[in-house]
Amino acid sequence: MLKDEGHNGLVQKILSCYRKLIHPAASSISTTSLSKDRDTSLKIRIFLLIGTLAGVPLMMIMILSYLSLQGAVKEDFNNQLRGNIESTRQSVEFFIDERISALRFLAAANSFGQLSDEKYLNDIFIKFKREFGELVDLGLIDSKGMQLSYSGPYSLQGKNYSNQDWFNEVAVRGVYVSEVFMGYRKIPHFAIAVKKELPERGTFCILRATIDMVTLNRYVSIVNLKSKDDAFIINQQGILQTQSRYHGNVLEKIAIEIPHPKEEVVLSEVRQNGSTPLIFGYTSIKKSPWILGMTVASTAQSKILDLLTRDMASVYLAVFLIFLGIIANIKISIGLVNWIREAEREREEAIAQTQHSGRLASIGRLGAGVAHEINNPLAIINEKAGLMKDILLMSKDAHIDKEKFIGLIQAIADSVTRCKTITQRLLGFARRMDVRHEEIDLNDTIREVIEFLDKEILYRNIRLETRLKEDLPRIISDKGQLQQVFLNIINNAIDAVEDGGQIMVSTELRNPDRIRVSINDNGQGIAKEKIKHIFEPFYTTKERGKGTGLGLSITYGIVDRLGGSIQVESEVGAGTTFHVELPIRAEAP
Repeated sequence: MLKDEGHNGLVQKILSCYRKLIHPAASSISTTSLSKDRDTSLKIRIFLLIGTLAGVPLMMIMILSYLSLQGAVKEDFNNQLRGNIESTRQSVEFFIDERISALRFLAAANSFGQLSDEKYLNDIFIKFKREFGELVDLGLIDSKGMQLSYSGPYSLQGKNYSNQDWFNEVAVRGVYVSEVFMGYRKIPHFAIAVKKELPERGTFCILRATIDMVTLNRYVSIVNLKSKDDAFIINQQGILQTQSRYHGNVLEKIAIEIPHPKEEVVLSEVRQNGSTPLIFGYTSIKKSPWILGMTVASTAQSKILDLLTRDMASVYLAVFLIFLGIIANIKISIGLVNWIREAEREREEAIAQTQHSGRLASIGRLGAGVAHEINNPLAIINEKAGLMKDILLMSKDAHIDKEKFIGLIQAIADSVTRCKTITQRLLGFARRMDVRHEEIDLNDTIREVIEFLDKEILYRNIRLETRLKEDLPRIISDKGQLQQVFLNIINNAIDAVEDGGQIMVSTELRNPDRIRVSINDNGQGIAKEKIKHIFEPFYTTKERGKGTGLGLSITYGIVDRLGGSIQVESEVGAGTTFHVELPIRAEAP
């Protein structure tokens, strides 16, 4: 008795181990999906990565294009500024050359005596002024600086210019264009003077014309400038010779430092009191002490901005394309995350399947131990029961109710036989059964199994239909083990349906390499929470005493060894369908 209790305790412990092994609380067969936080983080990282990979080259192209455009615009801008400065300089130089030539002609064409006569000089002045309207006055000065004759609106007769810089300059150089100055007139003007040699007297005289500063203003004001630009004439010291918009009045010093002037146009960038940078262009005016200068507030960047402002369609197109790129990036990021999630789900399912197969193998090894432990006492019980039966049959004691004892002993023997069947199945599940591959017709194999169950099907009035595709290719597999698989599943279907129920067995070619066998019943179905346990040993959904819980475990192991797969679809109240997929050519064991 104690020994039987010990065996029962061992069985219970092993069964408990089976349950814990197959069904640990910390694991699940179902795939664990990525968390929302991880999804969001992964989408952001992929979005930033794609944005970086696509954006960095695009930004480099945009920067290079901008620099190239900036260089082209700057060169065009500078060329336009140079052109304005050179054309204005040429106009001023032509004006000076023309006045100098006119004065030289007057000095050469008229004698000293004629020029000394104020009436004659006045006639010349009137004609000269008619030709050149900007002339203010005209005078003749002797070698001592005394004004001998004068024609003009001011009273300058007898004035002495010997201490004036321009007098000394023209005496030495023969011709002179002065800077703008106030002089005796107290108004800004400049003078052009030419020297006339008097060899018969051994001396010289100077013919001098005064021109209003407004004339110079007219030449710089006709330059095509924008509202924030400026053009002006200065001397070598930076003193304004004309009016300026932003840099001061006539005879005031400008704030811009002037380098040594050159004949060619020089452009530079200057700042005044931290203001926006200006482009300053300047050049010297020949035969004069003047420098022509221009300041332009516009830069290459502002020119590009103006171009973009005028062509807003291009800006809108660029913004639209960037928006499309962002949308495409978002869609790609979401697609990649979904793909990664699906790949991870499939990987986890494969890992779970591998773990499940490993657990079943472990259960098989444990089951072998259980079977061996149980078989020994079962053999003893069976032997003793047989002995007791033989003794009773041979006994002639009339007081013993032989029929009753023999019935009890037969019940013991039947129970032992049932236990033996269970242990043999368990051993068959545990050990790797020998597989014998041969070419078989799968439809014929199924028909043979159905014929084996015909009597029970007819007895219970169950309608079993077959839809076996006739042109299926023959397969290479183990016929005996396949019969056991289909026998187990169809048996379960028969147990699941009520009398008069329906079972459907069908075959189809899934792809060139695999055939599917589907077994459907209209029984009560299996709850979702139970489906994941049905391939576990000793797990059954049948009533107590009607099932051992090993049939589907053995079926799963056989299908797996033959290179196939088995899936279950079930809905409570609607029935269950088992799908068994088998390779047309199973791998050699």
